[in-house]
Amino acid sequence: MNIKVLGASGSEVPGHNCPAFLIDGSLLLDAGTVGMSLNITEEHGVREILLTHAHFDHIKGIPFLLDNLVIRNTRNAITVLSGRDVLDDLRKNIFNDRIWPDFTRIPSARRPVLKFRALSPSRAVAIGGYKVRMEKVSHTVPAYGFIVENAGKKAIAYAGDTGPTDRFWKAIGAHDVRCLIVETSFPNRMENLALATGHLTPSLLEKELAKMPKPPSRIFIMHIKPQYQMEIETEIQALDRENIDFLKEGDVIRI
Repeated sequence: MNIKVLGASGSEVPGHNCPAFLIDGSLLLDAGTVGMSLNITEEHGVREILLTHAHFDHIKGIPFLLDNLVIRNTRNAITVLSGRDVLDDLRKNIFNDRIWPDFTRIPSARRPVLKFRALSPSRAVAIGGYKVRMEKVSHTVPAYGFIVENAGKKAIAYAGDTGPTDRFWKAIGAHDVRCLIVETSFPNRMENLALATGHLTPSLLEKELAKMPKPPSRIFIMHIKPQYQMEIETEIQALDRENIDFLKEGDVIRI
C-alpha cells in the first residue's frame, strides 16, 4: 500500500496544502487539494474519496476535480463516501446549483460524474479492493476516522480532524494497523482553543495514544497550523517517541 501525501497542512499558505492522501493511485482520504497536486493521468485514476467531514479544508479539491473530469469527458465517476450527515452537508451546501453545480446530474442524470455512498459506523465494507471501517470521532461537526485494510490484511488508520475521542482508538486494536495519520493542530499553550474547536495539541495527542494498549508502530502528524509548526514540532519531539514523523506534501508512505 502506497500513500501519497498531496497535502497535510492545517491551513493553506504558500508551500502548504490542505489534507489529502492518495492510496495506490485510486482512493483518496479527504480532498483538501487534488488538482493542484495531481497531473491529468493521476486525476483520472481517482475513483473513491473517503471524506472525514465537510469542513472546507477537507473538501475543496472535489469541486474542481469533478469539473476537470467533465471538461475532459473522461466518462469515469467519483464516489464520495462518508456518514450520511456529512454527505447531506455536501448536497445542501456545496453541490446545490448555487455554490457549485449539482454534479450528481452532470454530464447527465444517467451517467453523473459524482455519486454519494453513505457508510455506517463500525461496519466494514469493501471499497475498491480494500476493506474500510469508519468510526465517529470528536469534532465540531459530524466527523469520522477511517481504517483502510488491503488484501494482505495490512491497514492504515486515518483519524482526520479530531479532539479527544475513544471509539476510533478501540477499533484500531482489531486490525493490523501499520501506521496512524493523526492531527495535531495547535501547540500546548493553546489547549483551550484546541478543545473548543475539536483539535489536538502534542500533550492531548499523548493522552490519546495512551488510550491504545499498543499504538501503531508508525505515527504521522498532519494538520499542523503552519504558523505554529516549529513550536508544535518541538513539543512533539519532547514526547520522546521515536516513531513519530511529520508529513509534508510529496511524501510517500509505504506499508
